[in-house]
Amino acid sequence: MLTGVLALGTVVAVVVFRQSILGWLETLAGAEWRWALLAAVVQLVSMQCLVSQQRLLLRSGGGHAPTGNLTVTVYGGNAIAVGLPLAGSAASVAYTYRRMRDLGNNPVLVSWTLAVSGVCSTVSLAAVVAVSSAATGSTVGAAVASLASVAAVVPVLTLLAVTRSPEAKHLVVKLLQGAVAPFARWWSVLRPAVVGPAVDGVLTSLGAIRPGFRNAATAGGLALANWVLDAVCLGLSVLAVGAGLPWQGVVLAWAAGALVSSTRLTPGGIGVVEAAMASALVAAGLPAAQAVPAVVVYRFVSLWLLAAIGAMCLVLAPRPVHAPED
Repeated sequence: MLTGVLALGTVVAVVVFRQSILGWLETLAGAEWRWALLAAVVQLVSMQCLVSQQRLLLRSGGGHAPTGNLTVTVYGGNAIAVGLPLAGSAASVAYTYRRMRDLGNNPVLVSWTLAVSGVCSTVSLAAVVAVSSAATGSTVGAAVASLASVAAVVPVLTLLAVTRSPEAKHLVVKLLQGAVAPFARWWSVLRPAVVGPAVDGVLTSLGAIRPGFRNAATAGGLALANWVLDAVCLGLSVLAVGAGLPWQGVVLAWAAGALVSSTRLTPGGIGVVEAAMASALVAAGLPAAQAVPAVVVYRFVSLWLLAAIGAMCLVLAPRPVHAPED
C-alpha cells in the first residue's frame, strides 16, 4: 500500500514539475565532469580517513588492523547502513564488530574502538557545524552544535574516570549488581556473583587501553578531515554544474544535509537529505535550476558510489583471518 502511494506521488510530481525536471537534466548533461571526478576522488580520500582512524585506534590498544581488511570493512558497513531500512545502522555496527573480531582483536578493544570512533565523528561534526554557523552569524546553530559536542564527550570522560579509579569502579559494579539482582530468579546469568566479576573485568580491560594524547588527537583530526572533505565534495559538486557560491553557503547547506542524515529517517537519508541540501543552497542564493543538479552530483559520489563499492566488498571480500602483522 505504502509503495503504491509513493509510486503514485512520484508520478504526480514528475507530471507537475516536468519543466523543472527537464531543466535540471539539461544542467546535469552540461556539467563539467572533471569537477565531479575530483569530487569522487575527494570522497574516497574522506572514507580513507575513517579507515585510518579505526586502524589507529585498534593499533593503539594493541590490536591487529590490516589496512586492506579495514577498508573492506568500512565500505561494507557503509553499504549495509545505506541498504537496510530501519535496522541499517545496527546491522552495520554488528558487521564491523564481527569483521574486527575475526582479525583476532579482543571484544573489549573492538567495542572501545567503535565507541571512540563514533564519539570522534559526532564531536567533529558538531565542531564543523558550530564553526560554519558562527561564520554565518547563526549563534543559535553554533550553540546547539556545541551542546551536542559536549553531550557526546561527557559520557566518555565519565567512563574514562570510572576505569581509572578503583573506588568508582567498585561503586559501579555494586550498583549494577543491585540493579540486576531482582531478575536473577529468572536468568541465572544475572546473578550478582556472575555480573560483578564480568563488569569488573570489562572496566579493567577498558582501563588498560591507553591510546595516549598523540593518538587521541590524531583520531580526532582524522574524524574532522572526514567531515571537512565531505563538505569540500559538495563544493566541487556546485562547481560541476557551473555555479558559484560563497563557501559559507556551501558549508551551511552541507551541515543541513549532515544533520538531517544523522536523524536516520530513511536509509542513507535518501530523499530528506536531498531536499534539505537543495533548500539550503537555494536559501544561500543558488538558483534551483543549479541547486538540485549540484545535490544530485554530490549524492551520486557521496552515497551511491560508496554504496556500490561497499556492495562489491560485501560480495567479493572473504572474511578476514587473524594476521599479526600488516
